[in-house]
Amino acid sequence: MNHLRDQGGVSLIEIIAAVCVFAVVVVGLSPTLLGARKFAELGKNQSIATALAQDKIEQLRVSSTVTSGSDGPLQPSGASGGIFSRIWTVSANSPVQNVNRVTVTVTWPERPNTSSVTLVTLVPS
Repeated sequence: MNHLRDQGGVSLIEIIAAVCVFAVVVVGLSPTLLGARKFAELGKNQSIATALAQDKIEQLRVSSTVTSGSDGPLQPSGASGGIFSRIWTVSANSPVQNVNRVTVTVTWPERPNTSSVTLVTLVPS
């Protein structure tokens, strides 16, 4: 009977203890991983919103008539049907004569609030 006790191996108690330690570590890290995922999604949406605002500014720069307006909902590509809304306002002759101040704001729903990105530029009139 002594030769059975001398054999190496892992007992059931050691396996259960290892699984319990692993479970405690995983449960402890899960809020951190969920928070990181939320911030990654927010960063992605901010990048998309900034690109949509820049696109509108470029459209207004090459346009012969610069007027205020809005469009949306928009997809990241700028096509209709997404979660982003875009509003732009044009202040004529501001801050100086023959220069328009253009403000573009892109908003999107971000639980539980609404997030936005605003870009401001000057465009010759």
